[in-house]
Amino acid sequence: MRMNPFCMCCAVNKQEKNIRKFQDADKKTQYMKKVMARIADAGPLDCTPNVSVDLKKIYTEFWGEQPEDYTEIKHEFNQLMLNLEEEIEENIRKSPDPLETALLYSRMGNYIDFAAFSHVDKSTVISLIEAENKEPLDPVEYGHFLKDLETASSLVYLTDNCGEIVLDKLAVKILKELYPRLSITVIVRGFPVVNDATMEDAREVGLTSITKVIGNGSGVGGTWLPGISEEARTLLNHTDLILSKGQGNFETLNDCGLNIYYLFLCKCEWFQKLFHAQPLQGMFVNEQRVTPSR
Repeated sequence: MRMNPFCMCCAVNKQEKNIRKFQDADKKTQYMKKVMARIADAGPLDCTPNVSVDLKKIYTEFWGEQPEDYTEIKHEFNQLMLNLEEEIEENIRKSPDPLETALLYSRMGNYIDFAAFSHVDKSTVISLIEAENKEPLDPVEYGHFLKDLETASSLVYLTDNCGEIVLDKLAVKILKELYPRLSITVIVRGFPVVNDATMEDAREVGLTSITKVIGNGSGVGGTWLPGISEEARTLLNHTDLILSKGQGNFETLNDCGLNIYYLFLCKCEWFQKLFHAQPLQGMFVNEQRVTPSR
């Protein structure tokens, strides 16, 4: 998904907000010129998540401040969801369609995103999770997904955020039980980026004990194909089916043509416009059939 005027302006505005605390107006002007130059130089393979990595580097080099460390926050939200895991799994298993219910919980967990929200409230997370997941998956697309699962021999599951990864684990568990011949590999971020899930999170929540998990070799907030490892790229190019969580993965993968089912919440104005959606409305769309408004 290439950068567009809306996302360009959003990136500029975020950078301007980041430097309001500084007093030197001339220096701030020079900084914003560097920011706008990088955005203006965006090429055909660039997208908002990978450009954001470059902007963070520019910020660190220019102002001498390191990016915020989310290690403790990630642990807190992983533990929050681990504390709810048993109850959620029970609800999944007693539902009429455990797979759809597991995916709905997993999608709701996509709210835990410090890149999209400056503050993620734990009570809001719990209330969303306990809302009985009333908004179903798109029935037509879910039917396609079930049909693909019947013939697929391999599936790659792309995770997004901490905490949310506990719900991903439950979805993987149900998939493995319903489709025991399906080979499932989970891919997490290769390096820390905001509160995105990495191998450390996968181990902490027990995901590595139930399926194969690898890092993608990248610190971009998504799955940017030019920047991920050879191992991750090969897996994605040769698997039968991909289940992709979060907006960042949509931004980095949309238009790649692979058989990807995207599962996410619309957390910004641009995505709400693309999908004619309400704030935090859940989406379940396929790469080969989705036609968002531009």
